[in-house]
Amino acid sequence: MPNYILDQSFPSERDRLEAMARTWDPGTLRIIGELGIGKGSRCLEAGAGTGSIARALAGIVGTGGEVLAVDRDTRFLDDLPAPAEVLRADLMTGDLPAARFDLVHARLLVAHLHPHSLALQRLAAAVAPGGRLLVEEVDWTHAGQVEPPEPGHAAMIASLTEVMTGFDATYGRRLLGDVLDLGFTDVSAHYRGAQSGHEKAWLPWQLLVEQFQDRIVHNGLMSAAQVEHWWSLSRARAHLVTGPALFAVRARRPPIPMDR
Repeated sequence: MPNYILDQSFPSERDRLEAMARTWDPGTLRIIGELGIGKGSRCLEAGAGTGSIARALAGIVGTGGEVLAVDRDTRFLDDLPAPAEVLRADLMTGDLPAARFDLVHARLLVAHLHPHSLALQRLAAAVAPGGRLLVEEVDWTHAGQVEPPEPGHAAMIASLTEVMTGFDATYGRRLLGDVLDLGFTDVSAHYRGAQSGHEKAWLPWQLLVEQFQDRIVHNGLMSAAQVEHWWSLSRARAHLVTGPALFAVRARRPPIPMDR
């Protein structure tokens, strides 16, 4: 992932990933349950982050199953329970087991990889015949909106989009079209999101701004005073913040035809 912009060595990056996991894991696990993943299943978690989904999958598949947690930087994938294993690899260049897994899942990963279609093809190649592919990506189209309206927040989201080079902030709504091109069956998509004034809604944005605020000011996108105004806004929690939409697309690799 040569263009992956987020720095896993940044002091609060683990906190940011964990905040994202708390937001999105319940919906992801609900979909995984709907896909019929259970005892003995073989699963690949690509872009495993802090391992929250890999850890949950290990409990779902049990000792008779397999969970392979893949990331280009595995520093946060510590203490995963059996049967989970960790593989340090770049999805775009590394070798993954071909046609092996009952579930291949990636969340908030493909939008960072270019071309997106190649990243999806590499994920799809790891799905066993009859297995499932589940990919989830965000769309920031409405992420700059708060109620009551506050232009300072819209400016911050626009600035983040500008400085996070390589991250496609609206890929979520285009994900379905790319998955349809894979030739899989049973393809469907839905999206989810939340609006809240709770500190948990602001925390992922705060941890992201913390990582990029110096670059935003340096590039002249916002002044230091405007950035400080945003921090005051986010800490006051007097506004309802609209989170990004997360698009989830599921698909099934066609099974091998039975000989007649």
